[in-house]
Amino acid sequence: MNSPSPHLSGWTVVATVEVADTEAITQFLPREAAEYRFVRAAASPQGYIWIDIQVDFGAGVEHASRIARTVLGELEGCGLTDFRIIAGRAYLALTSLAPA
Repeated sequence: MNSPSPHLSGWTVVATVEVADTEAITQFLPREAAEYRFVRAAASPQGYIWIDIQVDFGAGVEHASRIARTVLGELEGCGLTDFRIIAGRAYLALTSLAPA
């Protein structure tokens, strides 16, 4: 995972989440938006799907960090029974770097 830094721009993977391949993930995932998207990772352990969360850093690091934290928070509470954050958990604890 890339860590937020001032030189990032464009689409950057901020987190990877793991979901059991038996989950109906499309009914649980938040809707994609212009600022973030979900991309299935090429590799994952058998029985699981890894999903990379990409955030557009084009609007600035503070904004991208806020989006990453919001998306991860929504995923953590969306009701998936077999879900975990593989990388990017730091965004959940990240406090806002700039006023909203």
